[in-house]
Amino acid sequence: MEIGEIAKKIAENGGRLYLVGGAIRDEILGIETHDRDYCVEKLSEEKFRQLFPKAIQRGKSFRVFDIDGAEFALARTEKKIRKRS
Repeated sequence: MEIGEIAKKIAENGGRLYLVGGAIRDEILGIETHDRDYCVEKLSEEKFRQLFPKAIQRGKSFRVFDIDGAEFALARTEKKIRKRS
């Protein structure tokens, strides 16, 4: 599946797709990019799985999905816990 098709399907379901990571750096530096990582925003894991049932899941605490060699991570919120002294 081509990235345009994936992006369209995500957008049609209320999500957003962003190219992230080293591919951005490589593009800025004019270096050939060998892998592309994406972040998916505004879609639940359940909805993502429903839209892309053939996506291969990797990772346990931080799930990443592989679709035809490209990696897709769902946006997450990180919470910092301040220790009291």
